[in-house]
Amino acid sequence: MSIQRYWALVTDLYRQLGIEAAPGMHQAVQLCIDDVDFILFYGGVLAPDSVVMHCTFGALPTASRDRILLRLLETQSHLFGVCAPVFSCDAAQQHITLMCRFPLRDDQPTESTLELLHLFAGMAMRWRKDHFLD
Repeated sequence: MSIQRYWALVTDLYRQLGIEAAPGMHQAVQLCIDDVDFILFYGGVLAPDSVVMHCTFGALPTASRDRILLRLLETQSHLFGVCAPVFSCDAAQQHITLMCRFPLRDDQPTESTLELLHLFAGMAMRWRKDHFLD
């Protein structure tokens, strides 16, 4: 049942964003919101009533790397809570990612998901400017 809710959410996201959905585009949904890349996944067997979202913040600079990572940890402490996003570093690509799992409900309008994507896109754009060091 929840996989159908996930597919309905993805289909509506594609419709609202004007994206032509090709076969197979519901498994790992790749979106670009405000020049920020997102990937959405169905929560699967472990959390079938959820969506997993990855938001690519960008490359981790080598200059001031320790300060930037400490600032991300500090920022993450402000995000702490149920269904809270967490920062991650893709070691292979040296990219910072914000990951979040959010509930998939029958009454969940697509607009609230779009608001969340725009909120995280805004955070990513801000991080790209000064890495939260300002």
